[in-house]
Amino acid sequence: MDEEKIKKQAKKIMDEFISALNKVPKIKEEFGVERKDFTRKAEKSEYGKDFKKRMLKNAPKVKDDQLVMEKKSW
Repeated sequence: MDEEKIKKQAKKIMDEFISALNKVPKIKEEFGVERKDFTRKAEKSEYGKDFKKRMLKNAPKVKDDQLVMEKKSW
């Protein structure tokens, strides 16, 4: 496709979108929630006796009762 034709199509799409947004009625209401507590309270976590076995069963790679992970460099 011609680069100039693509630019014209993109501009037309953006202009139509902006004109459609201008038709949307403006909302005057405020949204939000007031909370007394913003964090969770610390609770002791109870895992079942079979948690490790279930976790290892769901893992894609396991070796000698350990999870096998791939180290990535960022």
